[in-house]
Amino acid sequence: MMDTLKIPVLAAPLQGVTDNVWRMAQHEVFGGLDAYYAPFMRVERSEVRRKDLRDVDPGRNQGITLIPQILACQPDHALMMVDALQQMGYRRIDINLGCPFPPIALHRKGAGMLAYPELAEELFKALASVEEVEYSVKMRIGWDKNDQWRDIVPLMDIIKPVNIAVHPRTGKQQYKGELDMEQFEALLAASPWPVVYNGSLRTIDDIRQIIERYPTLAAVMVGSGLAANPGMFAPDAVPGDYRRFHDMLVDGYTEQLNGGEAQLVRHLQDIWQTFLPGTNRKLFKAIRKSRTLDQYENAADAALNDVENALSAKPEEDNPDTLL
Repeated sequence: MMDTLKIPVLAAPLQGVTDNVWRMAQHEVFGGLDAYYAPFMRVERSEVRRKDLRDVDPGRNQGITLIPQILACQPDHALMMVDALQQMGYRRIDINLGCPFPPIALHRKGAGMLAYPELAEELFKALASVEEVEYSVKMRIGWDKNDQWRDIVPLMDIIKPVNIAVHPRTGKQQYKGELDMEQFEALLAASPWPVVYNGSLRTIDDIRQIIERYPTLAAVMVGSGLAANPGMFAPDAVPGDYRRFHDMLVDGYTEQLNGGEAQLVRHLQDIWQTFLPGTNRKLFKAIRKSRTLDQYENAADAALNDVENALSAKPEEDNPDTLL
């Protein structure tokens, strides 16, 4: 599958989904990704969140190319995270200028920073002072205007990014509304750095169309489509692989979460908000109503049986992207 695409494919960071347990399960069962971007890490109470550091611990991410991501408005917070990551051996770090959620963006972080180029400049200058680290950037085309990237991209000369992953919506749009491909094309033409396309790539056909339309892309980044179908880049996947992937999640979160059975069940239920969206509604509802691990496992088992039967019934020539 990767040979036919002829372009690197990157796993986008999805907060609350694509953590180390998810990444390792996807890599072991399905694979097909050139690199994984970790969900953003941040500073709280004057220290880097410990759960974020645990997530990017190299010991929990063996055998994959992982790019940690930082989210900060204050330069000193950004430097704290970079220092911690350097101590863990990381030499490539992604800068989050794309998170659209109001609790983040309204504090001038993530996509919210795109409306404040002076803050972006301060951040870039601080990060550029660190030796032996290279950066990439994940961003929107703007926060509340679709051309705010025009003030931000020239400032990136300060850090000279490895690439820029661009989602062609404003932060205020979040994940709704039309993609602004006109602004994306303008950014692609203006950027002196490699550009990665990110946004609404749900199937292999979507990716092929983007590659054909923009042959100068450095890579594509896939988020919601991969969360829905972690096997989208595994042409030889069999129905039982989805159960094996799910079971690895259960085992991994059982080991890592320390909030007891209730926390484990809630987290697994959250995974199903994106995983296998074609799940029968009644079976999905049973998953959501589960209150104990036994109830959850019985409901998930029924849902996975249903998915496996649906996949097994499809002829081989069907596009696997349409099955889930």
